[in-house]
Amino acid sequence: MKIIQVDDDRTIHIVKSHEEVEQLKLRRSESGLGLGDFDWHLHGSSGHIESLKQAAEHHARKQEVLRARHPETFAELDNVQRDFDHLSKELAKLTSRPVELEANFSRFGYAAHIRTHKSRADSDEEGENMGKMNMENEKGVETPGGNDTPPIKEMCMVAGRKRKKNRVTMKVNVSWRLKGVFGAVADKRLCGRQLYKTPVLRQYFYQGVLWRAENSEEVASFELFIDLLYVGIIAVIGDKATEDPTGTGLLRFCVTFIPSWRIWSDVSDLISRFETDDTYQRVNILFILVCLLGYTSNITAAFWSTYSQLIAFYIAAQVFFAITYLRMARILPHVRPIMTTFSIQFMISVVLWLGSCFIQPRDGRLGLIWVAVAWDILGGSKVLVVYAIRSPILPQGFRARMNNLFAYLPAINIEHKTERVGAFVTLVYGYSVVALLYQNQATFGMNAFFGKAVLGLIQAFCFNWIYFDVDASHLHMHAIRRHVSSASIWLATHLPFVMSFTLSGAALSKLVAAHDCGDASVDSLTDTYQAKSDMEIPDGMRWYYCGGLAIALLSMAAISACHVHTPIDTQRFRKRTRLAFRVVIATIWLCLPLAKSLNSLQLIGTTTGLTVLVLAVDVWGQSCWEDSFWCGEECKYRAKRRAMSGISAGADSERSESSTLAGDDHPTM
Repeated sequence: MKIIQVDDDRTIHIVKSHEEVEQLKLRRSESGLGLGDFDWHLHGSSGHIESLKQAAEHHARKQEVLRARHPETFAELDNVQRDFDHLSKELAKLTSRPVELEANFSRFGYAAHIRTHKSRADSDEEGENMGKMNMENEKGVETPGGNDTPPIKEMCMVAGRKRKKNRVTMKVNVSWRLKGVFGAVADKRLCGRQLYKTPVLRQYFYQGVLWRAENSEEVASFELFIDLLYVGIIAVIGDKATEDPTGTGLLRFCVTFIPSWRIWSDVSDLISRFETDDTYQRVNILFILVCLLGYTSNITAAFWSTYSQLIAFYIAAQVFFAITYLRMARILPHVRPIMTTFSIQFMISVVLWLGSCFIQPRDGRLGLIWVAVAWDILGGSKVLVVYAIRSPILPQGFRARMNNLFAYLPAINIEHKTERVGAFVTLVYGYSVVALLYQNQATFGMNAFFGKAVLGLIQAFCFNWIYFDVDASHLHMHAIRRHVSSASIWLATHLPFVMSFTLSGAALSKLVAAHDCGDASVDSLTDTYQAKSDMEIPDGMRWYYCGGLAIALLSMAAISACHVHTPIDTQRFRKRTRLAFRVVIATIWLCLPLAKSLNSLQLIGTTTGLTVLVLAVDVWGQSCWEDSFWCGEECKYRAKRRAMSGISAGADSERSESSTLAGDDHPTM
């Protein structure tokens, strides 16, 4: 029950039901107030709303009376209250965590240095409010925050043009470093909401603190459309590799796969870093799709007649990224140095690939190609360049200048990055499954072809199980959040992982169609697959298949090792033991091509059996020895109390916090 004071002599009781009215009458009778009439309204009724309006008018009149009696005291109290509200709001931002951040911590691990800033809409509204406060400041009313913050026109340039002189310049009175406002915090009328929006940096590092948007970033629909195109790109590159299962064919596979992966990764990072969501962004994505389509159309004959066309489309995409980051450097002055560095790295890649077009194969084109490929791979971790020039081994004065120059560093969104990388891994798994498909024309098709396809399907399913379920369970801290080195290894290791599994899946399609074993009559296949069926498996195909699986499993072990998993004492096998077992199985796979007596069915059966064994060891090892494997509960972490003195406990706590900050305050690209 609530009581509303509508004027000096009248109060109204707000009740939730008629039963509360009877209870109120009983209490008044017991207290000696009598059973006379009193005002009451049901909660949410029209009378309740009208009472609130009357109470608001009553308090407004009292406020004006106090203002007239004590104008100086009232103005001072008003300023103190405004400062107090502002400081309370800032303190709440620094000490409290929104629901989205709690969900992020539960999924990827806790980090003490992460903060959130307002989204675009909230920033726009807040900018308007701060502008009004600044106008009051010009009239002599003090506002919190001071006047040392840069004007909005320095933080948001619309298409690189300065505002007109007759526009009112508003200054944001809330610290822009804490608010994290990069880009559009101005009036919505300054930037078009449909055709073009001024980009806003979603997340960035400043002085060891990660500022990220409060709202969660979702995968855009056009990103899924890009994945559809990559289904065909992976298929074209993989099928082309199996036409020449030699060392030369492997080199050509790497040369064509790595640039396509680079474009995909650069598009993902660009979307993750900047918030635009306008028509202009979608037109840019369409241009990248055209470049990818042209690139894919020239893969088959790239090393005979269409190499220049292939590289031309790739260079067009790289030039686009370079121009885009230059545009971001102009619009967002606080990250201008790092944006310019990114643009220079893209242009160096353009020069290297362009130079390879003017060198004949016999004159050493392959050497320059590998230099360009290596640059593109290292360019994926662009932040390493910044850390190289900020290394402790360099002179202190130079390092101080670099720290000041690169004070703001963009960071990747961990949710978006993991979802996008997981989506690409799913594409690779999907290609390996599609590659198993064949067409049967026998009246009874339960033969060796079907058996090999089933074994290959089981193998792909087990890999998917290990990557998405086994390695993602009991995750204490994700590799991206753990440290800059673990994040770089996690990102870099996915490239050999997807490449090797794609190569293995392409070779598996040839093994399934091979008729080198019993109960595999070539006449049971349709004409299309009869042309693809081989009587004898080439040695290179064996190396493609077994070597690809081995490197993929080793890469998965490295990816899992980058994470910090929750230590559970009651698990049957520790993480280190299970990863060591993967290394042993990968070593066996690397030796399988030497057993040339194995036919295609025996080879696929052996690798599938070992894959199931790896999965069984992981699943069994993660279970608790205290419970039954078949019907026991999931293993859970149980904290242990450790007795320690107050001094040692404080020291350990300080060391733990220091190590956490030292490990997490590194931006990852």
